[in-house]
Amino acid sequence: MDIQPINDEPVQRPCILITYPFALGHPNGGARHCREIARHLGKLGANVLILSVLAVGHSRYPRTRVLEEFIGLEFDRELSQWSVRVIRIPQHLLHWRLDGLPVKKALKKILKQRRVDMVLSYFHEGAFLPRFLRSHRIKFGHIAAWQSYALAFRGSEHEGRLKKFVRKWIDQYFIVKPHRQADILFANSRFTRNEVLHIMGVEEKRILVCPLGVEPSFTQIPRSEPTEITRFIFFGRFTPFKGIRDAIEALGQLAAKGCKNWSYRVFGQGPQKWVQKLAHEHGIGDRVFVSGPLNDEGLRRELRQAHLAILPSHAESFGLSIAEAQAAGIPVVAYECGSVPEVVENGVTAWLAPFRRVDRLAQCIETAVRDPKRTYEAGLAGREHVMQRFTWDKTAAKMFESIETLCSNGAYRGAA
Repeated sequence: MDIQPINDEPVQRPCILITYPFALGHPNGGARHCREIARHLGKLGANVLILSVLAVGHSRYPRTRVLEEFIGLEFDRELSQWSVRVIRIPQHLLHWRLDGLPVKKALKKILKQRRVDMVLSYFHEGAFLPRFLRSHRIKFGHIAAWQSYALAFRGSEHEGRLKKFVRKWIDQYFIVKPHRQADILFANSRFTRNEVLHIMGVEEKRILVCPLGVEPSFTQIPRSEPTEITRFIFFGRFTPFKGIRDAIEALGQLAAKGCKNWSYRVFGQGPQKWVQKLAHEHGIGDRVFVSGPLNDEGLRRELRQAHLAILPSHAESFGLSIAEAQAAGIPVVAYECGSVPEVVENGVTAWLAPFRRVDRLAQCIETAVRDPKRTYEAGLAGREHVMQRFTWDKTAAKMFESIETLCSNGAYRGAA
């Protein structure tokens, strides 16, 4: 790791350092969230440093190396225009939970060159920072953006007592304790706020709800009223928690009823063969197209062609994919769980099914297919909904104001 000298900026420009546990070029909501928060804090006048760990998921020795295409170098120049600098640091050799050690080492080098007013961490990469930052009188915050802390802390139902005890102790040390020691926590939704409050035991007065924003280019995707609703889309990780299995099962039920004039284009990171096998098992293999993750341009191109987004996640701290689909003018079919009801208007911009009720999920899809005009209007309503409520400018302004208050007064006393 080579950290070049960083010249101090004028005192009136606060320096905010953001640690991110993965590579910034991954085509997912977390990387986009980090880049947009940094960009918009820079627009508001902050000097922003991003410490990005070149890690791939929750791996252990021998750890997987990040592919060059996911490092995210293509974002550096644009970010630098807004006083944002990216510093990439290596992952720990042994285990993902130890990635906080190279983060702390990099921070020590930076502090020898310039002041830092605030450090914001996402998850495990901030585990070793609270005490160190207090000793340097630097404020510490967490961005609570995990899909679900309840799911993250839930172990296997087959694990024994000893393994369960060890896992809980490790989670307590590396995740829960640092969150409790943070001066402020920015939660993506009321759902996440409640998880942080009740599962993590964080004081309510230190939690601020800051919904995410959506990149304006999604709202500029042209739409025209279709005569039929035939093109469905999914974009997200290929994991059970993201609901791809539920979506395919629901579409299998729909096809079994004779509704077969549709295609489902599925994009994401994960085992593609597993998804395709699921589709064949439910008799819809010829209607499901599976591919890897899309870059921003590719995603906008696919959204322009889509009529309906089927995104039945089992939990979301916000649901950026759901918000982006709405911004593109596409109505959503999803589960009524997690933060999803905070991001959509059920029956207006989306159709929500009770959690794990795949049969009801199929009914929601059928409702959208049977009434193309209503579905088109729901998409337009979703676009307006997102434009009014979810912008990165609003998110960053709320964060920046609270950071300035915290750094000047020494304590955050706001309400969520």
